[in-house]
Amino acid sequence: MQGTNLSTFTADTRGLTIGIVLGVTLFAFEALAVVTVAPLFVEDLGGLSLYGWVFSGFLLASLLGAVASGLMADSGSLARPLLWGLGFFGVGLAVSGSAPTMLVLIAGRVLQGLGGGALSTVMYAAISRAYPDAARARMMALTSSAWVVPALLGPTLAALVAETLHWRYVFWGILPLLLIVVVLTYRAFSRLVQRAATPRARGRLVSALWLAAGAGLLLTGVGADSWWLAVLALPGIVMVVMGLRDLLPAGTLGLRRGLPSVIAGRGTLFSAFVGVEAFLALLLTSVHGYSTAVTGAVIATGSISWAVGAWLQSRLDNGLATDRARRMFVGTALIALGVVAQVVALFMTGAVLVVVVIGWVLAGLGIGMAHSTSSVLAFALAPTGEDGRVSTALQIADQFTAAVSTGVGGALLAIATRLAWSQQQGILLAIGFVMALAVIGLVATWRSAPVEGAPERVTEAVTPV
Repeated sequence: MQGTNLSTFTADTRGLTIGIVLGVTLFAFEALAVVTVAPLFVEDLGGLSLYGWVFSGFLLASLLGAVASGLMADSGSLARPLLWGLGFFGVGLAVSGSAPTMLVLIAGRVLQGLGGGALSTVMYAAISRAYPDAARARMMALTSSAWVVPALLGPTLAALVAETLHWRYVFWGILPLLLIVVVLTYRAFSRLVQRAATPRARGRLVSALWLAAGAGLLLTGVGADSWWLAVLALPGIVMVVMGLRDLLPAGTLGLRRGLPSVIAGRGTLFSAFVGVEAFLALLLTSVHGYSTAVTGAVIATGSISWAVGAWLQSRLDNGLATDRARRMFVGTALIALGVVAQVVALFMTGAVLVVVVIGWVLAGLGIGMAHSTSSVLAFALAPTGEDGRVSTALQIADQFTAAVSTGVGGALLAIATRLAWSQQQGILLAIGFVMALAVIGLVATWRSAPVEGAPERVTEAVTPV
């Protein structure tokens, strides 16, 4: 394979670009739809204490999907992990849509997570492999822009489907689109082949299993209503630390300057956004009495501003790692402001929607700037030949921290319910934990600039074969 200087929309990459955008669009529709209608799961199936697992189950399974897909991406074409991801995602949709209980629905979400994690990693690997450094910022902006149509239509459409038919059709309606994605993307992905040595491949997959199991024990222990279950959190913490140390770049947990802090910052800023998003629907519907349709419209504003933030970072990108690190910090600060706005709105009696929307737009703008920038910066700092591993690390940072954010938040909500506290107080506990993650994100992104004198890798694209 030889290097070539491909732009984003040449004849060589046009099909691939369309495939990536379609895949992201499909994933966006599902994600925004579930966030919008999730309170209806509780109304229909019960199980408020399991509410956080609707999100954290998906995200923990995404860890395994991301690692497995990254290993496949580093040892052959991208077609195999693409099909693997779409298959699990489709089965998960069918199970979730047919679920008679909350536990079965969560099982379906776990299957969706396996597929979703694989799809996210394979999309990032394709961007890293097929596009030069100068075009990656544009591609990251384009994938974020793929959330615009789902943001405009997804939450509102999901609310209408749920209110006129049933929330189950929100899952079932996505299934036929998977076949279209396969037809339009398989050939382009099969041409992106790369052979790389993966001597630790089996160990990485075991570490991912170790991490997911440890996170499950941790979240179960935190939300347990008995001491003998609560102690599960202790071995869970040990397993989590061991798994993260093996899967993430050395120094990530200690916020070492450069790539480790980029990965850590990426995870914490993403978890802050997702953590608030998971409980925003409850805040609006259960606390303030707004309809599902209104909730969908509010959630859409954050997705639109996310796309605007991603477009803005692509316009500002000049290839300098220090500038990229600065944009990550500014974006994380905007997310933190958005979180504070939701805390204020939680206890307001008037102008609630104004404060919620302003805060959510700020948070969306912030994550659009910081999330896309972190991807570009991470690939620029990645060691040669480890694009797949860095892509996997980015996904693990996203999925693990977001699972902890939603899982611990859900556990705190369950604890408040058992103590007969108000739902306002329970949501406050959950968002307070999210705020702590945002603060860690500010520290990490402040340290994301590479060590002075360290080389930044500016790469050419790989010619599809």
